[in-house]
Amino acid sequence: MQTASPIRLAITLGALVALGPLAIDTYLPALPTMARDLGVSIHAVELSVSIYVIGVALGQWLGGPLSDHFGRKPIAYAGLSVFFVCSLAIVFCRRVETLYVLRALQAIGGGATVVIAFATVRDHFKGPEAAQVITSVGLVLLLAPLLAPAMGAGLLTMAGWPAIFMMLCVYAIFLALALRFALPHRAPQASTEPLRQRLFAAYGRVLRQRRAMGFILANGLGFSAMFTFITDAAFLYIDYFHIQASHFPLYFGANVLTMLTLNRLNVRLLRRVQSQTILGFAVIMQSSAALLLLGLALTQQLALWNVVPLIMVATGSTALISPNAIACFLEFFDRDSGAATGLNGCLQFLLAGLIGSLIGLFQTGTPLPMTVLMAVSAVLAMGSYFLLARR
Repeated sequence: MQTASPIRLAITLGALVALGPLAIDTYLPALPTMARDLGVSIHAVELSVSIYVIGVALGQWLGGPLSDHFGRKPIAYAGLSVFFVCSLAIVFCRRVETLYVLRALQAIGGGATVVIAFATVRDHFKGPEAAQVITSVGLVLLLAPLLAPAMGAGLLTMAGWPAIFMMLCVYAIFLALALRFALPHRAPQASTEPLRQRLFAAYGRVLRQRRAMGFILANGLGFSAMFTFITDAAFLYIDYFHIQASHFPLYFGANVLTMLTLNRLNVRLLRRVQSQTILGFAVIMQSSAALLLLGLALTQQLALWNVVPLIMVATGSTALISPNAIACFLEFFDRDSGAATGLNGCLQFLLAGLIGSLIGLFQTGTPLPMTVLMAVSAVLAMGSYFLLARR
């Protein structure tokens, strides 16, 4: 099965999946400036972030089965072309409505590009080898959000917000070259199904695979538990616990450090332990931490000394959940690995966006809504694993 260098493939696909954090996090520091230049409120420009997340989900939903039908590289090139054109058009954008349209199209192109990453791993590796490559790719997903805001702030200071989107154009060209010369070619599998029929039939086959859907749901819901905290992190630490804004990166960075540590630990564990076993331990660990947070919130016992370590465990667990869940469900799909990764990415973003948005609807001025949603997400992730995925 192994037909490519694990290190080379991990580096190439890591650069590919970094497209998502770069497209979102680099322009966050520029939102106030963009709002001023476009003559709208900052909240109007912030809406483009949510539009991008939804567009990525749609792009992954489309790109996954299309990459099974036409091959990984053609879909990646098409997605990068759309991403490049839209990024260039945003440089000259002067209306917020135009920004919304361009960000939606940019996200569809980006999502269709990124979705080939884990399907490509399945093309060349399986079992523990696949899980190790996916873990290494996931390391980039942890590092990119740390570097992207600083990169965006630097470009904003030197050349204004359009320079951020010019950088994305250059990065799209870089990725196209990297895919051309570093990604092994694999011809798509022959199929007698018409394209339209295959798009629906592929997702039907994935949805009917009970155990695979258990892994996909465990991954999406585990990710949602982490995303719920990210959505409410500034309120929790700055507004509720009254820490200084300058200290916020330290508290937030503690979670990233935990994820980096567990990411490296996962590589070592995979040499001796099966992915499914690690995943089972991780969902239990996340649920336990989330339920303890909920109990402390209900009894009004929340304090920095107990919140910080529990948040580190609850969010850090995703560094064990995601790579092992992906490696597990890909084992079920040789023919439809693109569709499976597309459905996984689509559900991951939609669940995280939906659950995270509920915080604003049920805000009480306390961390209770956050802890409730984190606990519900984590427990459902554990239930998906033990009731659907586990043998």
